[in-house]
Amino acid sequence: MPQQELEQKIAENLRLYRTLHGFTQAQLAECLSYSDKSVSKWERGEATPDIGILYTLSEIYGVTVSELIGQTEKSKETQEKLKAVEKDRKALERAKKKALERAKKQKKKK
Repeated sequence: MPQQELEQKIAENLRLYRTLHGFTQAQLAECLSYSDKSVSKWERGEATPDIGILYTLSEIYGVTVSELIGQTEKSKETQEKLKAVEKDRKALERAKKKALERAKKQKKKK
C-alpha cells in the first residue's frame, strides 16, 4: 500500500474509532496528554501519531494496532458497533424526514 494511502487509512480509522467510543477530539487529546490540534491533524491525515500513541489508542479502543492502522480486518465487535451506528443514523434520517413532512403539512393548513 502506498504511503499516502496508508496515512489516509490511518486517519479514517482514528476518526472512526474515536467517534465509535464517544470521545471528542479534546477529550481524547486530554487522555493522551496531547493537544486537540494534534488529534485533528492525525484525523485529517496531515500527521501520523508515533507508534507509542498508536499502541495507547489501540488499548483505549480495545483493538490491535494492525486493526487501528487498517492492516487487518475490523473485529466482529467493531463491525457490530458500525452496524448499530448505521441503523441509528438511518432511523434518525427517517425521523427527520417525517418531521419535515409534518411541518410542511402544518404550513399548508395555515
